Amino acid sequence: MILPALSLSIFAVPKQYKSAVSLLLSGAGIAVASIFAVSGFVSEAYRDEFSLGFLNSVFYLDSLSSLFIVLLNTVFLTAVWYSAGYLKSAEKTKSGMELSLHLIAYIFLYCAILGVILFRDTMTFLFFWEMMTGATFVLVIFEGAKTEKLRTAINYLVQMHVCLFILLIAFSIAERNSEASGFDAVAEYFASNSNLLLFILFLLGFGIKAGFVPLHSWLPEVHPSASGNVSGFMSGAVIKTGIYGLMRIISSLSGDLFSIALILLAISAITGIYGISGAIRQKDIKRLLAFSSIDNIGIIGLGLGVGLMGQHWQLPALTVAGYSGALLHTFNHSMFKTLLFFSAGTLCKSAGTQMMDKMGGAIRRLPRTAIAFLVGSAAICALPPLNGFISEFIIYSGLFAHINEVEPVKAMLLIITTLVLALIGGMSIFAFTKAFGISFLGTCRNSEHECAPEQKQLVLPLTVPLAGIILVALFPTEALYTVTNIAINTFDIATLMIFAPHHYGILMNSLAGVSLLTFIFVLLSLALFFLRRQILSKRSVTSSPVWGCGYTAPSAKLQYTASSFSGNFEQIASSKTNDKFNAIADAELFPQNRKEIHKPPKQFDIVNTVSEKLSKLAVFQTGKIQHYVLFALLFMLIILIMSYII
Repeated sequence: MILPALSLSIFAVPKQYKSAVSLLLSGAGIAVASIFAVSGFVSEAYRDEFSLGFLNSVFYLDSLSSLFIVLLNTVFLTAVWYSAGYLKSAEKTKSGMELSLHLIAYIFLYCAILGVILFRDTMTFLFFWEMMTGATFVLVIFEGAKTEKLRTAINYLVQMHVCLFILLIAFSIAERNSEASGFDAVAEYFASNSNLLLFILFLLGFGIKAGFVPLHSWLPEVHPSASGNVSGFMSGAVIKTGIYGLMRIISSLSGDLFSIALILLAISAITGIYGISGAIRQKDIKRLLAFSSIDNIGIIGLGLGVGLMGQHWQLPALTVAGYSGALLHTFNHSMFKTLLFFSAGTLCKSAGTQMMDKMGGAIRRLPRTAIAFLVGSAAICALPPLNGFISEFIIYSGLFAHINEVEPVKAMLLIITTLVLALIGGMSIFAFTKAFGISFLGTCRNSEHECAPEQKQLVLPLTVPLAGIILVALFPTEALYTVTNIAINTFDIATLMIFAPHHYGILMNSLAGVSLLTFIFVLLSLALFFLRRQILSKRSVTSSPVWGCGYTAPSAKLQYTASSFSGNFEQIASSKTNDKFNAIADAELFPQNRKEIHKPPKQFDIVNTVSEKLSKLAVFQTGKIQHYVLFALLFMLIILIMSYII
């Protein structure tokens, strides 16, 4: 509570020092929060009840809270450090008031997420939840002078209030016959009532924030609209609050585990496949990354569903691997998606566009940014030995551990889940080969968008998430041990772990082998790098154009575009979407300009479908005062009749 108050001092600081003061205050907040995180890892769960004015608050710190605090601190440090460099140009175009509001909103958002993680009662939790929404809205409208971006921000605000309303109803139902509040009341309700319906209500509420399909429509719109220093924090931390809330609800479940597991697996599979399919088809690089966030939310959901399924079937390896994989992938996704979004922010700022068809050859002007984006791409595709591979490997190991021991129907369910996870991984490679290849390789497709030189202040912050990626890749057994302990404490599966040592030992040995191979790979790569450098230092190195098979007039138009690279996939996907595109006829030797329109299927775009239905009510907006008086009288008459009937 002190940090937001201190952040108001940014208003009084000269424009050129605002970012530095923001970074200093943020560093202090991160240091204090880190003390909480360490305490949560090394001590038993801590609980305290106290009054904040009219609120009776319940402070709760356990190992799950600590994991999310570490995640939040890492992403926030990267974001405020990156913002200090990113906003240098904005100091010339934005007023001191606008810059101050932007930086203060960042600190408020950080404190709001901390409050969501650390408070357990309904009113305090929802207070910080709403504070998070307001701060995010202020950050998104930083470039709100553009009408489309302002409309997107308002759409986000409306959907987050729907989310709040659903959560308020769900908590109210849980507290109806209980003296407890918040997650404590939910646990009591689940212990004595059917779990399914209330869980679905919480899934709707937290699912909107997390981006589960079909509740995702705000996410691929807001992320591209937000400025480059905001979208990374939103994907790395903000949407994870939905996952945090869902994990808290799952940890309270007492029954209907199998039904809930099936629902979660089905929604997560649809979310994962739909998200990565949408990513493949994008030409806007930030929109591609936004859809990719949806598919990774699906992977986390698959892990949670696998854990629930194993818990119901009393299969220890499946339970532990599902929950542990979901926890680790939540952390991993924050690391590589933060790296990717901020790398893309640098690329878009340098090129002056977000459209990949206008980029190309950026690796020559932005070599360090290109390396960061490449590492993030490999990690998100779950390629060994990076961190994305480790978390998905854990989930795979649980799926395979019991596949020969269970009945055919159960085995089929495990196989289908495995195939979905594998399909998402394969399609991710397609999407990020396109993203990196079209944007960074080849030559610039449009001279107006030739990349500006790289700025160090935009590169150095990328080392923070990069370190998180490398640490998990180099020390996977330590990462597994940490998330397994969190899973045991959070989901109350200590009794199952009594029967898991054999499978757990096999998984540990496998990851130890992966760790050893990773160290060997890193050492060999470094040795070859320095050997090559040593050899070339004694020679003169020249460069020349790549041989073009006798063609001496190469053009940027000969390269793949974002659309042509994924053309075959788009032909397959177009049968399931509302896409509009006039195909080029065989006789059309000189094709004219065309407009391509992508619209998601209506069953996956509930918000716009509802908006279209509601827009028909505009017929009542006649502009005549006598009609509005009539409507008011009719409304009062209906209320009178209803009150009499009730």
